[in-house]
Amino acid sequence: MSSTNDFLRDNSLPLAEKHGWVREDERGYSILERPHGTLRPFRIIHVGAGASGIIFSKFMENYSKNISLQIYEKNPDIGGTWLENRYPGCACDIPSACYQFSWARTPNWSHYYSSSQEIWSYFNDVVENNGLRKYMKLSHTVVGANWNEEEGLWHVKIRTPEGTEIEDTCNILVNGGGVLNNWKWPDIEGLHSFKGLLQHSAHYDESIDLTGKRVAVIGIGSSGVQLISSIAPTVEKLYTWIRSPTWITAGFAQKFAGPNGGNFEYTEEQKKAFRDDPESYLRYSKMIESELNQRFKFILNGTPEAEGAKEFAINEMKTKLGGDKELCEAMIPKDFGIGCRRPTPGNGFLEALNLDNVHAFTKQLQRITPAGFVDADGVEHEVDAILCATGFDTSWIPRFPIVAGNYNVQDLFAKSTSSWISIGVPHIPNYYMQGGPYGPLGHGSTLAIFEATSRLVLQIAEKMQTENIKSVTPKIEVCEEFAEHAKLFLNRTAWTGPCSSWFKQGKIDGPLAMFPGSRLSFLALLEKPRLEDCDLKYFNRLNRYEFLGNGFHTREFDGRDLSHYLGLLGGKDVQPDLS
Repeated sequence: MSSTNDFLRDNSLPLAEKHGWVREDERGYSILERPHGTLRPFRIIHVGAGASGIIFSKFMENYSKNISLQIYEKNPDIGGTWLENRYPGCACDIPSACYQFSWARTPNWSHYYSSSQEIWSYFNDVVENNGLRKYMKLSHTVVGANWNEEEGLWHVKIRTPEGTEIEDTCNILVNGGGVLNNWKWPDIEGLHSFKGLLQHSAHYDESIDLTGKRVAVIGIGSSGVQLISSIAPTVEKLYTWIRSPTWITAGFAQKFAGPNGGNFEYTEEQKKAFRDDPESYLRYSKMIESELNQRFKFILNGTPEAEGAKEFAINEMKTKLGGDKELCEAMIPKDFGIGCRRPTPGNGFLEALNLDNVHAFTKQLQRITPAGFVDADGVEHEVDAILCATGFDTSWIPRFPIVAGNYNVQDLFAKSTSSWISIGVPHIPNYYMQGGPYGPLGHGSTLAIFEATSRLVLQIAEKMQTENIKSVTPKIEVCEEFAEHAKLFLNRTAWTGPCSSWFKQGKIDGPLAMFPGSRLSFLALLEKPRLEDCDLKYFNRLNRYEFLGNGFHTREFDGRDLSHYLGLLGGKDVQPDLS
């Protein structure tokens, strides 16, 4: 008996002609002479070789077929946030055991909370050990993208290291540039008239030595808190400003942290135990991650967890501020709860404000001068360096135009941050974001989120490959309904409190594009593509079922088990020898 492979040894078209099979109907629709399940060639461009780009390249390699991937990275090396942010004291606020890829775990972290340099080194090792650099072009900056409806392709313009522009095309464009990426100077009179050392925390020269210098630090968000804690003991004089109250708490997952939620160094014995017993190390990591996930209850107004966290933080802040009434009055929030901003694990920061060489102003400065700054009382103070820990442009507006028909994502996000479950944009086909608006940004590690979004995009890509889908475009009414649900739900969270935060574009009453639920809820939502939320267009306009092809399935030709639905022998999807 001849096999199916023998039957279709060449291809179906000659067979169709040989046997006189009707291939075309009166409408002009014809059979696609290939097996169902055929993965058409596909190309994806991913912007950014930070955490999301690393994850995407590995997942594409592991789970996808017949896809070519190109990652364009504007920096001269991989790493994104952890390459760019190298200010003194820069570290992750998520414990090291949880801030790592699920598929590339390491037991060799030096500290409970890792420094930016150590995290970058880990990222670099992962890229090298997994051979992922082949997907990445460094010092290549994406400057624009235009959708061609007829072709079903994005035309992407990239500026090369030489300054010339090249063009690449892709079926799917993934933007992994991140929201905390486009750093900004503060709007302060005279800032650039300063003749001393002027640095931004997100563009910091690691060779700088501040020992014995007079330093002004503007900004006490997470970067400013870490920076001040690090340099206060070694500078001659440090000035900073408390612009508005903020919660300074023990670090995330404090149950497993050091004393008072502080950082600690892993011993060689601990690291060896992790190496020798990976299951025990996984259990340890899962306990920490589970504690992080439970912290969502702290965000919900009026819960016992929220009230308990607030009471604990107040007592801790008063103690660490040494009871200084002026500082306590300026620092401790009265009208918003913990989590209104992303909580700042300020280990050592409050204590630093009590040092003799540190002066924290509770009134804002007037202006910057060539020699220093003028305080609220009109007194000029000379300094050697001004360090601005003043954050990023968090408007969600992409740094380059992304245009499909009459719509540009830049214009859409200038009006509204409406998104499709944080990964898509209404009116924009085949475009996805890593860490977009309405994601779970307020608590926990982003790495698990990037893994979820990467899997989802690749699932969508596979469906497009196998079913000859030209484009997938989120419906505007779906995005509006999602935003309506989010707005109503978020009223019960601390995020909507009267604080300025980057969640709300640095404003007290700015638009809040946060996921309406916990990280676990978000991860569950992204397990499978909700393509019912989207408009699908097919290359064959006459019949969407063209992809069923010549009646056979690829499984019948590629050696996979022909009776897989009965169960797999040895867990392997391979046709067994049944002779």
